[in-house]
Amino acid sequence: MIARLAAGEGRRFREVRLKALAESPHAFASTYAKEAAMSDAEWEARLEEGTPVRYVAVADGVDAGLVGIFMDERDEEPGTAHLISMWVDPAHRGRGIGSLLVEEALSWARTAGARRVGLWVVDANDAAFALYRAKGFAPSGRTMALPSDPAKTETHCVLTLD
Repeated sequence: MIARLAAGEGRRFREVRLKALAESPHAFASTYAKEAAMSDAEWEARLEEGTPVRYVAVADGVDAGLVGIFMDERDEEPGTAHLISMWVDPAHRGRGIGSLLVEEALSWARTAGARRVGLWVVDANDAAFALYRAKGFAPSGRTMALPSDPAKTETHCVLTLD
């Protein structure tokens, strides 16, 4: 089951996000230390209207995955949404949860009027690349150093929506 996180669920969001950062520190632009230091009010603010929409995947009664998406007004192309914070708990990988999370985010993007969706993926993350390729994402040609670990690089991928 995929559930949209709502106002008042900051502690739930914090728990799953910190689990993701601890388990896969190499996959995110942020760090566990930075986000663990955030206050409850900061976590709640991240769920307010107008911020990225956050979804969790619930499997076997636990939050087993996370994804966020928002309209990116800073992008060069109007109508671009940006997918962020994608993660699936290793105990639940290989069960299609990542695919369901991406589909939920893409559904939101379509409803929000996006014409395309962009994302950044760490170059060494072969499983993520495979998932995004299967969903129709392709590299845009843009790369950059991973903000949380500049020794690693990440690639920008895009999907044009129907």
